[in-house]
Amino acid sequence: MSDRRELQGTDSSWTSSFADALQQNLQLEDKLLREENETPQEKLQRLLSTRSVISTSSSFAERQQAAVGLKSPFREIGTGSIGKIFEQPGTPWAFKVLIVDRTDKLWNNYAMHLKVQQSFDRLGNIPGPVEVPRVSWFASKDSEFWTENLHLFPNEPTFTRRPREILCMERIMPLPQPVRHALIDIFCNPNNAQVAKSDPLNKDCLIRLLLGRKRFGSSRPGGSMFFSLRNYKLHVDQIQDIKLDADEYARGMADALAVLHWHAKIDAMDVEFVLGSSPIDQNAVRREMHFPDIQRLCPETYG
Repeated sequence: MSDRRELQGTDSSWTSSFADALQQNLQLEDKLLREENETPQEKLQRLLSTRSVISTSSSFAERQQAAVGLKSPFREIGTGSIGKIFEQPGTPWAFKVLIVDRTDKLWNNYAMHLKVQQSFDRLGNIPGPVEVPRVSWFASKDSEFWTENLHLFPNEPTFTRRPREILCMERIMPLPQPVRHALIDIFCNPNNAQVAKSDPLNKDCLIRLLLGRKRFGSSRPGGSMFFSLRNYKLHVDQIQDIKLDADEYARGMADALAVLHWHAKIDAMDVEFVLGSSPIDQNAVRREMHFPDIQRLCPETYG
C-alpha cells in the first residue's frame, strides 16, 4: 500500500493549477462588484444562489498566489470540537490538528470522510449543488510531517507547539468581501459594523446553513456586539428575511443526506452544510484510497 502521508510539496502538479485558478479568481473579481447600486439583500440574493458560481476575493487570491511554492507558516482559520483548523497559504489544503486526547475521533473523521467521498464518487453526478471536499491523508505525532513543518505552526499558551495527530483535506475556500460586507450590513449591530468589516478573522468566512432553527438569544438582531463570520450560522428566519430560496438549499441537502444514509450508511449527525467559494476541481486531491483498506488498519498505522 502506498504511504498515506502524502505531504504537500511532494507533488508539484497541484501547484501550477492552484496558481492558475487563483489568477482566474482575480479576473472574476470584477463580476462580483458589477452591480454598484444593489442593496445588501439583493447582493446576497445574487451571490448566494445555488445557481451562482463566485470566486474568492481578489485580496485573498493575491495573498494565496504570492505564497504558492513557499513554505509559509500555518495560520488558524477555525476551531472544532476536537481540533483546530489551519491553512497554509499557497496551498489548497486545510489541516485539522487534534487538541484533545482522542486519536480515535480524528481517525474516525478520516475514515468516515473517505467513506462519504467514495459514495459520491461511485454514484457520479448527484442532482443538486453539494460538493464534498476531498480528504487527503492522516498522520500521527510521529510523522515526518512534523519534522519538516513543526516550526511553521504557532506556539501559544493555549496551543503549544508540539507534534499532534493531524488530518489533511481539501479546503473550502472562504466567501468574498461583497458577501461578508452584505452580511454585516444586514445582521451585525450597526454600532459594531465597521469593526466587523475590518476584523481580519472575518475574512475566513463560511456560512453554515441552519434550515431547522430560528435565531434566539444573542443571535437575535442587536443581541451581541461580537460578530464573527467564521462558520457563520445563517438561520431559516434570516434566509427568509433576505428572500433566499430555502427550498433550493433543502433539496440539495436532502439529496446529499440520502446518499449518506442509504449508500454510505452513516447517520450524518455531525455533517454540516456550508456555503463557500466554488471549489476548483483541478485543485482537488484525486488519490485512490479505498475505505475497506482503511477499515483493516488501526489508528496511527501506515502502509
